Amino acid sequence: MKTHEQLKFLIDTNIFIPVEPGGLSDIKESTPSIAKLTSSISEAGQQLFVHPASREDIRRDPDNNRCKLRELLFEKYAHLPQPPPITSKLAAILGDVEKGSNDWVDHNLIAALKADAVDFLLTEDREIRKKAARLSLQDRILTIAEATSTIRDLFDIAPIPPPAVRYIKAHLLNKNDPIFNSFREDYPNFDTWLRRCKLGHRSAWIIKGKNSLLAAICIVKQEELNEYNLMGKVLKICSFKVSEEYNGFRFGELLLKTVFDYCVSNKYNQMYVTVFSKYGNLVSLFEDFGFNDIGQKTNLGEIVLAKPISFTEEEYNSLSPLDFNIRYGPFAVKLIDVPSFVVPIKPKYHRLLFPEAEKQLDLLAGNNPFGNSIRKAYLSNTPIRTLKPGNNLFFYRSEDVKGITSLSVVEGTLVSSSPVEIARYVGKRTVYRFSEIEGLCRRGEVLAILFRESRILKKPISIKELKANKILSGIPQSITTISQNTLKWMERRINQ
Repeated sequence: MKTHEQLKFLIDTNIFIPVEPGGLSDIKESTPSIAKLTSSISEAGQQLFVHPASREDIRRDPDNNRCKLRELLFEKYAHLPQPPPITSKLAAILGDVEKGSNDWVDHNLIAALKADAVDFLLTEDREIRKKAARLSLQDRILTIAEATSTIRDLFDIAPIPPPAVRYIKAHLLNKNDPIFNSFREDYPNFDTWLRRCKLGHRSAWIIKGKNSLLAAICIVKQEELNEYNLMGKVLKICSFKVSEEYNGFRFGELLLKTVFDYCVSNKYNQMYVTVFSKYGNLVSLFEDFGFNDIGQKTNLGEIVLAKPISFTEEEYNSLSPLDFNIRYGPFAVKLIDVPSFVVPIKPKYHRLLFPEAEKQLDLLAGNNPFGNSIRKAYLSNTPIRTLKPGNNLFFYRSEDVKGITSLSVVEGTLVSSSPVEIARYVGKRTVYRFSEIEGLCRRGEVLAILFRESRILKKPISIKELKANKILSGIPQSITTISQNTLKWMERRINQ
């Protein structure tokens, strides 16, 4: 159903070109996904724009006939009216570029985003995301998968997805599953390697999709040789793949959440993965969760991304609470001397945000991208305005559990009474539908909190315990500050 306010999406040329192929030979792997996305945006009653400057990208096509065809097709899209110019201030931050160049087009798209002429920019270009980060706009840059997920989260148009993660041994994998086709293109000896994985009974996690085919897979092994000078007990992520059909469900984050839990439970010190740089979105996913390029490459030219799980006292002290959680987490958090809060949450939203906390896993577990993810969002009409990045959030499930069930770390906050502004801020990760956001805004200013889930507590902290240890004086009705004097007890309790 259409709302009185609409979200505005601007598409980059690298989105337009695959969805408007000049012929069968121009169809890309991403074409079906983009076609479904543009249809979903329309079905949800939202607006899709192209930027007039993108014509310059189209005109660079050396195929004259295809160029003319795409220029014609370009006209069927709504053009962004009176696009904001690249200001001198923006140019000083992004750099001066030649008019008509590819960078000039990119800067025009970013200028539109900066001026709030649009809410989100859809692109597969990692360089645009990096430039947008200089202006703190990176959360409004969406890949195809992220845009699909955002639309799915905010509006009622989603199909039912497959169930969640299963642990298996590699010898149960079907080598003919379509998910392995891209591996064979990149690795000439893939089948020999897969057979070795099966014989070695390597650990794997899978998410099944339609017709029992794989929607996502991750294979790991403990490293025996210290090939990249990584110290301690090291886990290698050997294979990590989400099927193109299931982009948007955040199965990548769901798999990473599973691997992180495995690493902590089995006391690994480091983990690493090797990735071809052409898979920019996959590289970005790993980097978002504390993996760093260690400056080495494999014999095939893959970059090596490593993430430490353990840390020294010096490393602990050298990072802010948020940076520490990203680098060594999600389980690693700073509690002592860090502002912490209790956040009451109703069972309905808790069930969606933290599905793994349910005593009995939902038969449709995995169907909500925001539940699969580590990066989440929470909205409240609370008057509190003191939350800062790196602060800790203890979620208190009201009504039934009546206790603290999970710990998270704040990434950022926004206060607004505009539904579009709130949706723009939390769109990648919200549990709320757009109509619910409108309802909250009608009540007054809304506090939007972006946060990273750290862990689900093995045993919830009951209201009785919380009162006995002076964490709370009673059942929390809104976000409540925790006294610094009680955090040492909280630290011991959450690690039980």
